[in-house]
Amino acid sequence: MNRKIPIGIAISIAAIACAVTFVITMTVSLNNYNDKIADVQQRGEIYTRLQEIDSYIRNYSLYAVNDADMKAGVYSGYLTCIDDKAAKFYSTDEYYYKTRMESGNVVGLGIVFEKEESGYIKITNVYAGSSAAAEGILPGDVIISVEGKSILESGYVSASEQLRYGDEGTKRRFVVRRSGEETEYNLVRTAFEIPTLEAVLLDNGILYFSFSSINNATGAKMTKLLETYSESPVSGYVFDLRGVSSGVYTSVSEILSRFVEEENIAFAEYKNLSTKVVAESTDGYFTDLPISIIIDEKTGGSAELVAAALRDYAGGITVGENSSGYGTLQETRTFNDGTAIEISVAIIKRGDGGTTYNETGITPEFTVEYDAGYETELANYANSSDLQLRKAVEVISTKVAVVAAESASAEETQAQQ
Repeated sequence: MNRKIPIGIAISIAAIACAVTFVITMTVSLNNYNDKIADVQQRGEIYTRLQEIDSYIRNYSLYAVNDADMKAGVYSGYLTCIDDKAAKFYSTDEYYYKTRMESGNVVGLGIVFEKEESGYIKITNVYAGSSAAAEGILPGDVIISVEGKSILESGYVSASEQLRYGDEGTKRRFVVRRSGEETEYNLVRTAFEIPTLEAVLLDNGILYFSFSSINNATGAKMTKLLETYSESPVSGYVFDLRGVSSGVYTSVSEILSRFVEEENIAFAEYKNLSTKVVAESTDGYFTDLPISIIIDEKTGGSAELVAAALRDYAGGITVGENSSGYGTLQETRTFNDGTAIEISVAIIKRGDGGTTYNETGITPEFTVEYDAGYETELANYANSSDLQLRKAVEVISTKVAVVAAESASAEETQAQQ
């Protein structure tokens, strides 16, 4: 039997509930207000101090302020204040170059380089089809001057910008040192396609995929290569992802769809805990052939996701060294002047369990240390000094032999019956 609550008690309970709600709301609101006031005051102090510094320097410094460099320095400096390795400010030229790189088609000299310990510029790769390749420039060459000015004098940043940016048809003059000899080049910037992915069928039937990057065109390239070798007697696959680190995830689904059956391969989890699928299988399971994946400390981003997915969902075996642990998704904010910033906005997680390789990286099943160059003469891989490649091939060959032995044993048993 239901009992009715007296009207007075009901009113009292409602009043207490309203009071509690009011107190909680006011407390939360007051805390938020105080936090915002503190932030506003802190930002005000920062802006005031910048104005004071700017005014003092412009009035008393012997040297003029380069406004473009000053703004870039302020924006870049702000991004270094967050614990985000991928955060970056892009100048107009840098952002244009980034978008071209991600598309897979670039205008430039065709060289990839890094700063050498001496302060000079060391060429680490030369793109096929570029003017640098046509002139015989090689990885390992060292650039010592650009436009007649020593790099030690102009600085690495200035020299690298001169080499990297410029319109199609423009030229750049620089001096290369190789084996003690110096040669001057005057190269024209041309348009060329970045060779993001190549495949070679080894003599034992293993199809070797060599990734140099992952961009918007890599997925289509993978599909084309698989069609090319669709009639070949393939016994297994090697994915060489060493040195590849990319924040481009648009091609991952197409790269993996022919190997991974799992529908949702990976998703991005944002700060507010909302999620978005970043990789999914669209073609269904393609093969049950053995797979090995070569990784190293520079394997990161979408390349790391490819390695993790092949390991977790396709039974792939990883070989090499622990990967970089770059498992975040970036978002780019562009501005009216053509500049942009890029920050990490989500963590990449496995599609079924929510685990992530971010910060920890991928620990290979077979750890093989190797600090020399990657094998280029693949026809001689068995005698190569590339220990990681040899191990990856060995993993496939061993699996193939085991499967063959099991199949032969099953046939023998069936025959006896």
